[in-house]
This record gives sequence, structure tokens and C-alpha cells, in this order.
Amino acid sequence: MEFFSNRRRTAGVAFSALAFVLTSAVLASCGSSTDGTAVAGEIDVRKLAVGTYPTIPADLRGTYRHEALSGEQLAVARLADAVATGPDVDPSFAHGVMQWSITTLGSISSVLASVTEPVAERNNMMFGYSASASTRPLPDTGDPSAYGIFHPFGGGHTDPDATSFNITALQFPSAQEAESAATQMEAADFDVAADLNTHITLDKYPSAKAHWRQGIPSMVATLAYGQYVVNVFVQLPKPELAGLKDLIEKVYAAQVPLLDQTPPLSAREVLFLDYDPYAMLRRTLHPDKLLRPDADAEATRTPRGYLHYVDDQVAWKRLLDDNRVDRIATAQKGALLLRTPDTKAATALWAGINGLMTGTADKPANVPDVACAENPKPKRDSYNNYWDEPDRFICTLRYDRYVARVAGAQLADVHQRAAAQYALLANSQYL
Repeated sequence: MEFFSNRRRTAGVAFSALAFVLTSAVLASCGSSTDGTAVAGEIDVRKLAVGTYPTIPADLRGTYRHEALSGEQLAVARLADAVATGPDVDPSFAHGVMQWSITTLGSISSVLASVTEPVAERNNMMFGYSASASTRPLPDTGDPSAYGIFHPFGGGHTDPDATSFNITALQFPSAQEAESAATQMEAADFDVAADLNTHITLDKYPSAKAHWRQGIPSMVATLAYGQYVVNVFVQLPKPELAGLKDLIEKVYAAQVPLLDQTPPLSAREVLFLDYDPYAMLRRTLHPDKLLRPDADAEATRTPRGYLHYVDDQVAWKRLLDDNRVDRIATAQKGALLLRTPDTKAATALWAGINGLMTGTADKPANVPDVACAENPKPKRDSYNNYWDEPDRFICTLRYDRYVARVAGAQLADVHQRAAAQYALLANSQYL
């Protein structure tokens, strides 16, 4: 955690170093003199209208305590950073359509065939993460409960003319248990319709276990890779066996190297994962006093991990890459925070994000570098803990190397959130 003990200031106050202009001082280099007065380098954030929102870093208001459930959430967020996005496979997969955190056996059946749940239990599955991408966005069904959901084994579906894939990565305690789980998962899923299914061998990944049903435009494969099991489901507009095999191999080619960069965790390592290793969450607006990691709503991610949660993955990936964003944090019912290497990059990122928004809204008074918009199509889903829960207004602001976003149903509330987030970023430089 970053602390600047030699630069502490009174809580709620953040001033940059004062730019002093010497009065009647002789400048040795040119022999001239300049009259002037001291000018503050930043606004006095104590005067911002923040309502009841906190402006003190979260770690100074609460203490994170290591426990198994919280550790699992952090482990899942870490694994999400290692699950391939649509653009990782091919730029045509521009749309993220589903993400699912797996911390319980019951959550497996949301993304895999239900017959795999007892297999995961027998082989002591630890946790997992699942995400889907498509060449087309999800259809606008008008049903909030269906928005953002793509279940490869039933439930919501993408556009029938789309090409889509789903990756589910699971970690097991040992390579032996992962291998056993992969074999048993494939067998259990195959046997659901053994008289119709056909075993398929993937040329580039012969150890993967795959099957297909003639006349069906989808295929599934399961690969044990060290302590991981990687299930890949692909779907085409038409039942083309060669195309299905080729797509599965492309997905594995993007996915497997990411796992090489993500060593599996022991149960002890899961328990002691750091809540805020990059000092991002302490800078993110966090209305709650409790520090509660959540793989979807309260965690720090790499850009890849964050892209699972956006629709237009190509546009956002370009923004994040071009401006060298390295970490992104979200806090439950709070804010989204992105970190760049410097002020120049943050300014470009801020402008780029604002360019993605349509419509405008009044911005909060006295908050520098902030722009607000009325969301023409608010996010509609059943989750109410994300920073961008079904909200009408969004404000994007910049401070130093950081860009933050806040959202809310009422513009006055969003203004207070934006002011509080700006003050928090300023205060975090010194507290």
C-alpha cells in the first residue's frame, strides 16, 4: 500500500506544492526580478459538494481481514485476467456477451452442462471463471433478466447469425485432479446424448476431448492443462464441422499461453491474497465502510480482465492499449478507476472515453476535467452492485494519471459522486 508519511496533510485537504514567485528576487541566470504572490497549484477539495460520500481512502476507513470467501473472490478476479477476450482470439469477436464467476459448485451449471457439477465436486474444484464473446451484440429482447446473459448450454442466446465462443477455466488442487475432471466432464456431457454425439479429435490439441452432434452448429471441447481445466464452447451460424474445429483451436491458441503466465494458487495462497496490491481500491470511490472483495464488483484487474465486462471490446481495447492503462479497479456501488502512466496519457484516455458517449448532461460545479452524459440506453441487468448499475447518468473525470467514472439514476447524486471521487484522488496523494 502506498503511503506518503512525509507529506501528510489534514484529512480532506490536498494541495500540490505551492508555486512561489519570489518578490524582488534577483535571478542569477538573467539578472531580472519578478513581483508576485503565492498561487495554489490545485483547487481546495474541501469546498466541493460531495454530499455524504467519503473522500478519505478506503483503507483509512476500514480494515480488510483475510478469510476464505474473500480470498476466493480475489482468486477469481486474478483468473479473469488470464481468460482470453474476443479480440485476443480475433478482432471480429468485438462484443463481450457474458461473464460468470465460479466460487461454488452450484455456479458451474450456469455455464457448463449440469452433469459436470458432480464431476467438479469429486475432483475438488477450487474456483473458476467463464466469459463469452461474439461477432454480434446480444439481441435487445426487452427482458432485463436476459440482458448480458449467454449460456452456452441453455438459457439466453446470441444473434443466430453470430459466431460466438465461451471459455470456462477452472482450477483444481493438482494436475491429477484436473486431468481426471476433464476426462469425466467430457464423458458425462457426451453421455447425455451418446447415440447422437460423435467424438472429435483436434489436430493442434490432440489431448483435448471434444464432441459434436451432426446438424448442430456448436461444439464443445475440454482440455486439462496443468492444474487447470479449460472448457471451450463455440457456435457458428451453420453446422460446419471444419469451421467449428478451427474456431476451437483458435480459442485454445489464445487461451493456453495466458495460463502459462498465471501460476495456479494453493489454498493457503488464496487465503492470503492482497486486497489492494496496486493501491487502486483505496483511490476508488467506495461508499461502504466494509472492504469486501467481489470478483465482479470490487477488485483490481488488468485491462484484459476488465474487457470481459464491456460490450464493445474492440473499441475499449484500443483505448486502453493506446493510453497504456495497466490497472482498473471497481468498488461496489462506487466508481470505476483506470490508471495510466502519466497525465498526458490520462488526458487522452479521458477524451477518448468521452468520445464513446452520446448525449450530454450538466457537469458538477467546480470539479476540473469532468464531463457528464445522459446514457441513451442504460445498462439493464439484475446486478445492482457494479459501479454502473442501471443508471441514467455517467460522469467521467481525470486527476493526474487517473481517470474515473461514476454513475447514478439522479444527476445531482452523480455530481456529488464525481466531486467525491475527485477529492478522494487528490487526498490519496497525501494520505
